[in-house]
Amino acid sequence: MNKSIDNILIIGGPNAGKTHFGGQLYGRLNSRQFEYKIASNNRPTDLTIFEDVLTKLAEGKRAGHTESSANRTIQLKSEDNNGNSVIFSFPDYAGEQVKMIVDNRRVNDLWKEYIDTSNSWILFVRLDEIEVLEDLVNRGIPSPDEIQKRQSSTPPVKISDAAHFVELLQTLIYIKGVPSLRKISQPNLTIILSCWDLLEIKETAIPSQILKERLPFLWDFVSNNWDENSLSILGLSSTEKTLTDNPDDDYIDRTPIDFGFIINEKGKAEKDLTLSIPRFIGK
Repeated sequence: MNKSIDNILIIGGPNAGKTHFGGQLYGRLNSRQFEYKIASNNRPTDLTIFEDVLTKLAEGKRAGHTESSANRTIQLKSEDNNGNSVIFSFPDYAGEQVKMIVDNRRVNDLWKEYIDTSNSWILFVRLDEIEVLEDLVNRGIPSPDEIQKRQSSTPPVKISDAAHFVELLQTLIYIKGVPSLRKISQPNLTIILSCWDLLEIKETAIPSQILKERLPFLWDFVSNNWDENSLSILGLSSTEKTLTDNPDDDYIDRTPIDFGFIINEKGKAEKDLTLSIPRFIGK
């Protein structure tokens, strides 16, 4: 039996989909119906952050967001059907903390520890909430009233969403002390395009191509700085449909792990979210 320790740092801002993904991945691991399973002799004593999500989903409702003061790390030990074991940890935090890293250009001691001890990064990017900024191509001809409005006040300085992600990755690279003279082989980087079901794209769409089209600046940065064997771009829909605080009958009639899928590098949908684990750790 091979045993490795892979510390995966999940990185995502507010409402990026980390919470639902963690719950649905744990549900599949715990069901023992998929490729990877929770090691029966190493079950964590406190799994409330995942079980709370599954309880909400079983009621047909969306899960709540992590409170802003939360800072916990849960270590999951799992093994595949061949007996190969992987140990990885999920830090549980509010997405606002990631936004503050970029806004304040500062990394606190806890996040420095997260970065220093991780050897794989998963960056959640929600493309359906990317704000399209005006430029010479898409802004069109403004009306006289719009021109007067623009001249009367100076809009606040705001970086684009693509620049936000690049700035974030540059900060993480700097804090971890990753050399920049050659392409990065570690930490392994997986970019998750979350809420894939909300994107108006073809069923056969390739995640890397969608990232290249929607956020070319981020695509150029990661493809030019990471070794191709250490970089994955995947699509993800953890719940397969939009849930609200009102019960969804389909979820009540079935079970949460019947929903959700991941889109692999070739554009193929896979219901087994645990198959993403080898990609997260670059194996």
